[in-house]
Amino acid sequence: MTTTHTTSEKGHGCDPVPFQKNTTNNLDFPTSERKAKAISTVTAQLALHGHAVHAMVCGDFLVCKYGMSYYAQDFDALQAFAVKLGVHHA
Repeated sequence: MTTTHTTSEKGHGCDPVPFQKNTTNNLDFPTSERKAKAISTVTAQLALHGHAVHAMVCGDFLVCKYGMSYYAQDFDALQAFAVKLGVHHA
C-alpha cells in the first residue's frame, strides 16, 4: 500500500522541531543582518562610484576618493552623504 501526500502535508521526517515553529526571524522582527545589509548596500554603491568606505570601530565611517575624505559619524550620515552625491536613493 502506498501513501499519497497532498500539498498541505509534509513528507516523512520533515516536521520542524518545536523551536522552529515559533521563530522570530521573519520580516516582522528586525534583525542585525538587515542593518548590515543596508550598510553593505550603501558601501557598495559608493564603491561603484570610486569611493573607498572604511568602517571604524565606533560605528562611524570614513569615505575617501582622490586623496580627499569625508567623515560620517554614523550610518545615517553616511547614507545622507551618498544621497547628496547621487549615488544612493533614499
